[in-house]
Amino acid sequence: MANIKVNFAGLEYDNPVIVAAGPPSKDAQAIKEAIEGGAAGVVAKTISSEAAEIPKPCMYDFKGNHFLNTELWSELSPEHWVEQEYEKCKIKGEPLIIGLGYVKEDIKKLIPMVDKFADAYEISSHYVGRDLTPMLNTLKMAKMLTKKPVFMKVSPGVENLGDVARALETAGADGLVAINSVGPCLSIDLETGKPHMGSKSGYGWMSGAAIKPIAMRVVYELAQAVKIPIFAVGGITKGEDVIEYVM
Repeated sequence: MANIKVNFAGLEYDNPVIVAAGPPSKDAQAIKEAIEGGAAGVVAKTISSEAAEIPKPCMYDFKGNHFLNTELWSELSPEHWVEQEYEKCKIKGEPLIIGLGYVKEDIKKLIPMVDKFADAYEISSHYVGRDLTPMLNTLKMAKMLTKKPVFMKVSPGVENLGDVARALETAGADGLVAINSVGPCLSIDLETGKPHMGSKSGYGWMSGAAIKPIAMRVVYELAQAVKIPIFAVGGITKGEDVIEYVM
């Protein structure tokens, strides 16, 4: 059998497929099911200083094509994760990446709470502008508070991808994560005349197979700009997608 083990910034994985931060890693039970299903690891759903209030309905599956959601960060508080979830998230000794967001004040609060559970961090900052200062300050705060690897998530709407990637590498990022879901997007239910999403605007964010070409392009551009490793996220539905990302 081929050796498909992966070393990513010092994290050892049995295969190159892990579960991204989101509903499939929403709590310890979901994480357990993902690992038992063959995932080599997980990124626990992003937490912030407070629990999220997620508008409902928050998901709609356009079968086989794309998926809309109004998911935010975890609807569980950071205190709940610390008291009830993180300790049960390591199923077979696999690395546990803890997702955190979104500004340096959140990171300053959260890392001291969760550092004993984490093997690494994924930091989301939702940066899409031209001023890198808030994103870099978030990264620098994380690097100041932990010796664990810190991976920065890059949104698909960023225009100056190479510049952003190089700035993050220079500021100490141990790896990059690309991409988030794409949007905002709008879809109407023909039966009700209302948006499929329950957000105030009716907008949602797109994931699923449809975003893979976008994510592929972003991953490619990041890989040209930096030497640190990259987690490819978005549109993976079969083994061929994984191979394509690696290629």
